[in-house]
Amino acid sequence: MKKIAPILIILFSLSFTSCVVVDNTPGPNGRDGLAYFGIDFEHKPPYSYWDNNKSIPYNPAFGTYYHTYPGVYEFEYFINPREYWYGTYEVYINYGGIGGPHGEPGYDGLDTYLMLITDPHGFHTHENGYGYKSANAEEPLVVEKNEGKYNYKITIQKGNIENRQAQSPKYMIK
Repeated sequence: MKKIAPILIILFSLSFTSCVVVDNTPGPNGRDGLAYFGIDFEHKPPYSYWDNNKSIPYNPAFGTYYHTYPGVYEFEYFINPREYWYGTYEVYINYGGIGGPHGEPGYDGLDTYLMLITDPHGFHTHENGYGYKSANAEEPLVVEKNEGKYNYKITIQKGNIENRQAQSPKYMIK
């Protein structure tokens, strides 16, 4: 019994020792957010619509978001056979966060959404449900928003076929 006691004490003390491994390897980065774009109208549908975004179908459905890629795209929409609105829209993505220490993954980026409203009076916003801000025909209006899932830039101006040649084919319905 006297010989077993020291062996039990040694085994008992070894069971409380452990290896400590510090792993500061960063975790994976979070997923980048996706981008979505669509067109719609409030008062009257456009006479025709065109843009050079290859992710948007030839005849897009109003009120539908389409998966797209970040970039700057040109657009035009006619309000009648002679007058139209034209400009660019820029689509961004929100990048995922960097992975944290001890293998913790980074946060995922929010998806971004942009719905271009193609009304006869051009771009407008409703400020707190009361105000109405719109573009005029003489100067381009630049609207930029960088808040969470709303991350875009739009430049829009009014034109007519007497003053500026349209980029889209005449009367093209897209």
